[in-house]
Formats: sequence, C-alpha cells, structure tokens
Amino acid sequence: MNDLIIFIDFDYFYAQVEEIFNPDLKGKPVVVCVYSGRTETSGAVATSNYIAREIGIKSGMPLPNALKMGKDKAVFLPIRRDFYKDFSDKVMEIISSFSDVMEIASIDEAYIDVSDKCHDISEAVSIARELKQKIFKETSLRVSIGVSINKVFAKILGDMAKPDGIKWIGQDDADSFLQSLKIKQVPGIGNVLSRKLNEVGVDFLRDIKNIKKEDLLNILGNSKYKYLIDIINNNYNAPVTGRVKKNFGKYVTLNKDTRDINSIKPYLTKAVDLAFDKVPGIPSEISVIAITEDISIISRSYTGMRIDKKNAMQISTNLLNKILEDDPRNIRRIGIRLGKLTKNESLDDFF
Repeated sequence: MNDLIIFIDFDYFYAQVEEIFNPDLKGKPVVVCVYSGRTETSGAVATSNYIAREIGIKSGMPLPNALKMGKDKAVFLPIRRDFYKDFSDKVMEIISSFSDVMEIASIDEAYIDVSDKCHDISEAVSIARELKQKIFKETSLRVSIGVSINKVFAKILGDMAKPDGIKWIGQDDADSFLQSLKIKQVPGIGNVLSRKLNEVGVDFLRDIKNIKKEDLLNILGNSKYKYLIDIINNNYNAPVTGRVKKNFGKYVTLNKDTRDINSIKPYLTKAVDLAFDKVPGIPSEISVIAITEDISIISRSYTGMRIDKKNAMQISTNLLNKILEDDPRNIRRIGIRLGKLTKNESLDDFF
C-alpha cells in the first residue's frame, strides 16, 4: 500500500493569531513586523494576512516599503515569538493526537503519516477533515491541508488549498498531477533555481526529462537533481520523520474560569503529572502557561538544577502565583511545559 500523508499549514499564522486574540482586526490588513531597532521604521515584514497581500504587502518586504503601501490602511504589529510558539505548541498537540508519526516542519507546518489508519485516500481525507475541524473548534485557527501519497505532493496540495481548504491526490491521479506541475511549485525549488531552469526550457516539472543530465546537474547539483528525478518518476518516498522533542507539556481545562489559586492547583497538579508521565528524562526547565478568559496566553518559567515531580509541583505553584500577581484576568486553561532534558540514568547505563 502507498503511504498516506497529511500536510497541515497554518494560514498566515502570526497575523491570524493576532486576529484571533483581537477581533477588532478582522477585515483589516494586518502586518506582523520584525523591527531591527536601527531606526523606528527599519525592519521587515514577517507575515501579512490576505487583505494586506491584496494591497501588495508580503513576507520579507522591507518595512519602509510596507509602511508606504499600508499607510492609513494597514495595522502594523511587532512580532511576538514566544506568544506564537505557545499557540503553535497547542495546535501541534492536537495534530499529534491524530498520528504517532508526526514531523514538525516549522512553527506553522507539520506532516503526519496516517498509512496505518487508512485503507485509501478517501479515509485519509476524512481524517484530515476531522483534524481541521478540531483545530478550529479548539483554537479558532484556520489551516490549509494537503493529502497525498508522499510529502512533496501533500505540501504542494496544501499550498494550493490556501486559504482554509483541503486538496488531495491519490495514486490513481498521480501521473496526471505530475504532468500539470510547474517547476516553481515544487518544494525546495526557489525563485533563483526556478529562473535558471526556465532559461534552459524547464517550465513544468515534466520538462526535466527533455534536458541533458549534465545541464541539469550544473544547475541543481546531485542531490536536487535526484530529488526532481524521483518526483517526476513517482519514486519519491522520503518518510515523515518525527523530531526529537525538546519540550514536553500538557494543558488542562478548568471547569470554570477563576483566579482562585486553590481552585486552580488541582488542575496544575494534573498537568504536572501528565507532563512527567510523557517526559523521557529529567528536566531542568519548567514553564507554567495560563490561557486566560479572553484566550490570551501568559507564561512564566524557571531554570535550575534537575527537577523531579515533587519539586516541579512547588516550582509550578510559585510560577502560577507570579502569573496571578502580574495579571488580573481569570484563567481558563493551565499548562506545564518541561524542557532542557537530561537522560534518566539507571544501573544499566554503567555497564
């Protein structure tokens, strides 16, 4: 049986998260920026929503250019990396519940392999739809999804499904799909390589079969040449590779929003227990993450010597106290994240 891969792409992620937490931004061009600090307006666009893209503001654009285009129209916001990372972790936790084989490609992209759960592409698409609905229900995040027989097809289809859609191709339609692909649609072929290939007559992926191998090798090098040949011959089968997780965590939903620490502590204890049940080592970093009544994310962290479960409870209670002291809002969900792991040692490790 062929592999069945689902690719998930968080649509215009940073800007969409800002829209989720501030409904007043809906319907406006939203631009998330990386400020360099050299001057008040120096920096670049990290991402923009689709409304901002319609007026020409795109990722990577110098900030002064974007400010001119979006003057009196767009909302410009500074990037909040930790905030987006906490949100991404929550979404990735949902995705991981759908498959034991998961690859986190970036903060806003992931692959899962559902080959062992499905007999055919239609069953994989059903899982993808269920996953999409669950992500939206639990986080309000809209994602685009591609489903296919390998990672490359799934990624291309995910890009084609934007915004907020699902596209799929099974084995029966693979050949016609390959024939229709433009070279610039292939992941890993950027603008520079695409232009060089266009110059020698490669506009579509299928065109590489008409070009001398030596000419392609001069442009692509060995590894990218083999990569494209494998794709066009439908032999590409790179596996979904699970990352080595650096952080392990768990979130628990309170039965009602509250600021009462005695009401929150049982849920905090449960989160600590669940996180330690999953962690394959001893952490020296612990974070408490609170999701407030208006769905804002607040976190406080501690780094020190190796932390066992007993110490973790005391440390996390102190961190929770800091959150409650610093922020007046009620808490809806409470979470624990464990990091900076060292391996558990046993007598067997010494022999």
